[in-house]
Amino acid sequence: MFDFADLEIPLVGAPMAGGPSTPQLAAAVSNAGGLGMLAAGYLNADQLSGQVQQTRELTDQPFGVNLFCPADPNDNPANAEVLLQDYRQTLAPLGREYGLNLLSEELILPDYFHSLLDWLLTNPMPVVTFTFGCPSAEQIERLQMVSTYVGVTVTNPQDAILVTQASVDFLCIQGPDAGGHQSTFRVQDEVNQLPLSQLVPAVQAITDLPLVAGGGIGNSEDVQSILALGVEAVQVGTLLLLSDEAGTSQAHRDALQSGITETRLTRAFTGRPARAIVNDFVAEYNALAPAVYPHMHYLTAPLRAKAKDVGAWQYINAWAGTGLSQSQNKPTIEVISDIFDR
Repeated sequence: MFDFADLEIPLVGAPMAGGPSTPQLAAAVSNAGGLGMLAAGYLNADQLSGQVQQTRELTDQPFGVNLFCPADPNDNPANAEVLLQDYRQTLAPLGREYGLNLLSEELILPDYFHSLLDWLLTNPMPVVTFTFGCPSAEQIERLQMVSTYVGVTVTNPQDAILVTQASVDFLCIQGPDAGGHQSTFRVQDEVNQLPLSQLVPAVQAITDLPLVAGGGIGNSEDVQSILALGVEAVQVGTLLLLSDEAGTSQAHRDALQSGITETRLTRAFTGRPARAIVNDFVAEYNALAPAVYPHMHYLTAPLRAKAKDVGAWQYINAWAGTGLSQSQNKPTIEVISDIFDR
């Protein structure tokens, strides 16, 4: 069974779905002595299988996989369809600029969760983590029975209680400064605003389980201050977005290097709160975006893809945490060496 004590350095590479997380990045983190993670949130089982195989060809060290828990349709507002249609109308002019008719775009909502879970039960991984909720106690136990170390990402003490009761092996604590999606358990939940330095002790008061913590980590001082709280490892994501091994799109890289340092939590792209660079899309549509998931994700996905293809970073979901100014174009091993003073 995996144990954080076996890592050479107390580091987890945050799973970043949608492109940035690659087999190359996961392997680079693991080869540097940490725990690399594959992001399977938008993958099907065949795609995950391919990525796991690629990663195993690049490292003989442990690495893990992250899954998105499926959203409960009842978490969306009662008038979700009306809210979604209103947002379609709002985005339609921008869509037309990119040759899209968002008013007629059919929303296909694939659900790969159970097939991914089945794959992981027959192809066990050292570590599996979950975002957007906690799997059932039975699902957790089944993974543990194939020697998988199971973790769940939480953003507040209340969810930490639920996760502890489900008998997971460890918790990932995500502070509000983290880039990308916040791992809120319910779609309409507001984001916890306790800084990571206060959130960690609040969770420690609830559970004795091992903890990993991240969100806004920008340098070695940040790493040491969080480790000093008594967590098993720190988790970093934004710092790795510009690394050579990351699959970050060129448009996303351009946004990170645009000179804009302001980020904010927004539902504008997916309906769930996620921290992104404040580009034109966020500035214009944030206040209008409804809390409807995953429908919002699949509504805006074609628009974001078109904008990405033409390098229009002002209209993509440029996820980034508050430490984005310290991201650098360099190999992952050098990024890690910098924050661990190696």
